[in-house]
Amino acid sequence: MRKHRIVSLVAALLVLLAVAVSSSRNAQEESMALAGGIKDVPANENDLHLQELARFAVDEHNKKANALLGYEKLVKAKTQVVAGTMYYLTVEVKDGEVKKLYEAKVWEKPWENFKELQEFKPVEEGASA
Repeated sequence: MRKHRIVSLVAALLVLLAVAVSSSRNAQEESMALAGGIKDVPANENDLHLQELARFAVDEHNKKANALLGYEKLVKAKTQVVAGTMYYLTVEVKDGEVKKLYEAKVWEKPWENFKELQEFKPVEEGASA
């Protein structure tokens, strides 16, 4: 009778251990799926850092393309953790008297004082901002 109780107890412990390991793996898989993912950030007019990055993107584009776009406002922002942070910004600019939307991709590593415009392109007509 005593052997039966010990066997039952060991079996119950093994089942609990299997459930705990399975739950732990699922939690790790969920957190790994989020790491490095692109996340929406409120494009708040009070967020000076995002405003600075949006202005930087327009200025860098103007230098590279010999253009004269004027920064108007930040419309939308997303971030992605990479070796630093990648910012995906939707920026409203003024091209002469015409307002246009552009998508900018800025890579930043603040600990190295590094900031680079990776991409700057017009938002396609019909795309939601």
